[in-house]
Amino acid sequence: MKQFINISALLTSALIGQYAYALPDDINKPLEIQANEASFDQNSGEAIYKGNVFVKQGSIEIQAQYLKVSTDPKTQKFSSLEASGKPAKFSQQVDWSGNIVISKGNEIHYLTDESKLEIIGDGYLSRMQNSITADYILYMIEDGTFSAEKKDSGRVSMTLQPQAPQDKPASETNK
Repeated sequence: MKQFINISALLTSALIGQYAYALPDDINKPLEIQANEASFDQNSGEAIYKGNVFVKQGSIEIQAQYLKVSTDPKTQKFSSLEASGKPAKFSQQVDWSGNIVISKGNEIHYLTDESKLEIIGDGYLSRMQNSITADYILYMIEDGTFSAEKKDSGRVSMTLQPQAPQDKPASETNK
């Protein structure tokens, strides 16, 4: 039986934080790609990169052995990046304080139109000292929510650090 876990808003906020979940201008930055091999089909808008692939778009970085970039030929807008490797890696700065989300898996599908990241096979996602591992992780970048699923035997594993106590307002400490 598949174990499917939807993490509540409380756990999501503990893992992701209370601030913006991605820098707003990353998606508008140019997509810079380096690889050992590259091919591009202008008619389909599909580019394939192989061997030591490195992608940078704003604060987003992807490392993989294989990458397929799909672009809408009419609008020239990137619609998805599909990376694979052992592991493929994705990272993005999530706020102006420098906090970073780091993920890795056998496959990473970054759907730019939907601000969605799918991590497939040996999936791992962390922010600061909080982390989750599962065979499949779906991370919604804009709102910081995710779901995780263990497809084979085993379970989803999470590590959440306790939140630091909030400072009390001066009016409460004088009572």
